[in-house]
Amino acid sequence: MDLLAPLAAFLSLPLFLAGFAWYATRARRCGVSQSLLAPIEEIWDPISHKTNIEIQIEAERSPETPSPGDPPELSIRW
Repeated sequence: MDLLAPLAAFLSLPLFLAGFAWYATRARRCGVSQSLLAPIEEIWDPISHKTNIEIQIEAERSPETPSPGDPPELSIRW
């Protein structure tokens, strides 16, 4: 019985690492742009909530969208 707790802790490590690997592949495939620790950061540092919102807005912004005042581009296809 004394070995049950250390054994459970040792065996839970691969599950924990597999969960992070699953999240990493999902984040790459789906484009998840939020940190796993964002809710904890919001509790300890409320300013980070505004920073996370700005990061999400910047990630959603399309690079093809011209800035106001940019001259129009003529697309010539051959």
